[in-house]
Amino acid sequence: MNLIELHILQSFPVTCLNRDDLGAPKTAWFGGCQRARVSSQSWKRAIRTLAKEKTPALFAGQRTRFLLRALEEAFTNKELDKEIAQKLAEITADSLGKLDSLEKGNVKTLLFFSPQELENVVTAVLQTEYDVSLQMILTDHETKKNKENAEKALKKMTDKAVKAMKGKVKDNADIAIFGRMVADDHSLMMEGAGLFSHALSTHSVSNEIDFFSAVDDNNTIGDEGAGHIGTLEYNSACYYRYIGLNMDLLNDLDHLAHYSEEEKKEVVSSFLHAALMAVPSARKNSMFGFNPPAFAMGLRRNGQPMSLVNAFETPVRSSKGYIQESSKLMMDHWTLLMNTYCLEKDVDVSTSMPDNNLEEFIQNLL
Repeated sequence: MNLIELHILQSFPVTCLNRDDLGAPKTAWFGGCQRARVSSQSWKRAIRTLAKEKTPALFAGQRTRFLLRALEEAFTNKELDKEIAQKLAEITADSLGKLDSLEKGNVKTLLFFSPQELENVVTAVLQTEYDVSLQMILTDHETKKNKENAEKALKKMTDKAVKAMKGKVKDNADIAIFGRMVADDHSLMMEGAGLFSHALSTHSVSNEIDFFSAVDDNNTIGDEGAGHIGTLEYNSACYYRYIGLNMDLLNDLDHLAHYSEEEKKEVVSSFLHAALMAVPSARKNSMFGFNPPAFAMGLRRNGQPMSLVNAFETPVRSSKGYIQESSKLMMDHWTLLMNTYCLEKDVDVSTSMPDNNLEEFIQNLL
């Protein structure tokens, strides 16, 4: 397996980057003590969003349940009558994601697709012999039985047409990296080329409680007490996180093989930039957790993916902060793994920040 790997250390004071069901920062037990944690899903969304901002033409995927409105618009843009467009959108949405609420316009589960993929589906539907069945469905004087049979026949057509979502397009790099899960139609699934760990603090962490109060601006001299009081939880942590990119999978026929070499480089460059710079946006206005990585090691190598989190199985204890000690432990652990498992011969590129700036770091890995 040809890999690009990022091993990132990132320190955040007073944040709640990723909350659990009670609103507290997520945690995990590791090495016999509680650690701060940010789920891979949380950080993946931040990365995907930033990559889309940076390169919208290649990272155009959207993950949504509100599929019906997008399909209606696409069919309407083909100059179809509104009633015909609505009915085709309804049945096509049901083929893609099982229609949940016609009134709300959503399907039962989130579906990840790009505009060009959806356009392929719409085109495929319009290339079927849908006219006869659709007219029977929309005609008032037809019997209920005939309408049901016509709807079944049309559904068979759209079931086949939605396979066009697997067609070759040039705006689905995010789907190729992050993957697509379609429970109702495994043929539309795409295995993601990206590998993401949960971010875990390199040291022991206990969540703390912030008591806050708000002053009522219209209080008079005789009014007592706060306008509002409450509590919320936060923590402060130096996180280790791993991100890998399976280049063999990314470049295969089911992913980005049809992209030009320049387009592939742009995809990887934008992804690496987002992977390093994106931060989950929770409490962005009240705690401001936009801290870039303090240290990162990047590798271009062959072999199986390998996390360095066990460098911190014994939690870091330091009176001088965690970044310096964590980076030393991480690099020592990498040296140990290289020597123990004879990995050095498989490493093509090794680079780090801040020894290199961001652009140099990314360029070294391309």
